[in-house]
Amino acid sequence: MVRTDKYISLDDIYRYDKLLDLHIQSHKVKKGEVFLKQGHKCDYFYYITKGLMRIFYFDLDGNEVTHWFSNEDMMITSPDSFYNDRENILNFEALEDCEFLLVTREHLKTASKNIPNFDVIYRKLIVDFTVALSRRVMSVHTESAEYRYLKLIKEYPTIFHRAKLSHIASYLGITIQSLSRIRKKLIS
Repeated sequence: MVRTDKYISLDDIYRYDKLLDLHIQSHKVKKGEVFLKQGHKCDYFYYITKGLMRIFYFDLDGNEVTHWFSNEDMMITSPDSFYNDRENILNFEALEDCEFLLVTREHLKTASKNIPNFDVIYRKLIVDFTVALSRRVMSVHTESAEYRYLKLIKEYPTIFHRAKLSHIASYLGITIQSLSRIRKKLIS
């Protein structure tokens, strides 16, 4: 959900895995697979090494609402489920063939005990996530759809080649028709 490579790289994770004998597992999922579903427990931080994922939930009418997109060098989790051991309310879908590492609570505890400054790095990641989520929620109420569209393109320049228009429109909180109007206006 947030870029992690400014704090911890894939090479760092492999180095910590080897140094601490963590046995971090890698996992692959195929395009279209929903690999974490609402109602199940989320036991991992997923460090994405390849592909694009979509995190979504269902609104009161049963419609899918895209909550977030995440791609390479990002970590995602379902915070309430992961930290509080509660039932997950989100769904994680691979929009492309994806590969990721499965980081458990135990991995984080071991790293925290044995790696100098790991707690500082971890706190910075959590703060970045909290700020990003807060801004995301507020943006729907304080920014125009056009502005949210431009921010999305800046953050995910290839999103229109990687995700369905319906997912993008849902993420922006607009209809597909509104998305088409915005795109047409900005292109001409």
